[in-house]
Amino acid sequence: MSFLEKKIKDNTDFFDNQPLPEGHKKRFSDRLDNIRREEIKSDRWSNFMRIAAVAIILISGYFVIRNISFDEIGNAVMDGVTEISLGTEIENVFAYYDALSQQKVNEIDELAPNETEAARIKQIAQAQLQDLDANLAEIEKEYAKYPESKQLKAALVNNKRKKAEIMDNILKQLDEAKIAQENQQTQIEPISNP
Repeated sequence: MSFLEKKIKDNTDFFDNQPLPEGHKKRFSDRLDNIRREEIKSDRWSNFMRIAAVAIILISGYFVIRNISFDEIGNAVMDGVTEISLGTEIENVFAYYDALSQQKVNEIDELAPNETEAARIKQIAQAQLQDLDANLAEIEKEYAKYPESKQLKAALVNNKRKKAEIMDNILKQLDEAKIAQENQQTQIEPISNP
């Protein structure tokens, strides 16, 4: 028993000298009940807010992982393929074909007749490369499930090789168009009069 409680108990005549008004105990107990209800409500809301915060974090994390981003030559990081171990040999092959593709993208500027045409051709090339990268992401998902599959490893390498082949094809067409244009210009030159 606390000091204050002991003082009240010892001096009950002093504190209980007036009768309580009608309904005082009921009003007091109702107030206590209301306070308890509000505390329970606030506990429910705080629990609800915690659950909602965790749900938001999980959902936003899910969308961040599944987010698609493209780099300058159209390589896509897609659909939750986070990081898979391909081995140094395959990584070296990937690095080789990526560098080769980038080099060929840069050659478009040299072979295109003007900057506008170069930009248009690069846009077409990027669309084709992005399609291949989407396929690569699907293959990587399967490879993550079956990392010992030789067919999937071959498919990964073939996908990268296909990117270089697409760029070779585009450059070949540009080169042929440039040669054809030069041949037309030499045939059209006027014949000088003697």
